[in-house]
Amino acid sequence: VADPSKGSRHNRGCAVDLTLYDLRTGRPVEMVSGYDEFSPRAFPAYPGGTSRQRWYRDLLRRTMEAEGFEVYRWEWWHFDYHLWNRYRIHNRPLSD
Repeated sequence: VADPSKGSRHNRGCAVDLTLYDLRTGRPVEMVSGYDEFSPRAFPAYPGGTSRQRWYRDLLRRTMEAEGFEVYRWEWWHFDYHLWNRYRIHNRPLSD
């Protein structure tokens, strides 16, 4: 949990957690690890898993990096906008 006086990437609107979906099935694409799995398998450079899983993980990363996002070093699904610290902190309840 972030210190409210310093904020985080998420409450600046500059972080996103995401995965890929198969448009034919509507189901998430199988990645090297599960979303929010906190093990070495979640690392963006983890060498295990199948070649297909690594290809999809790397496709997601390349696509996000092309748009100015950087992958978080511990989670393949978490991306931060590269200028995140230049944005104001927003602390609004979801009901707003």
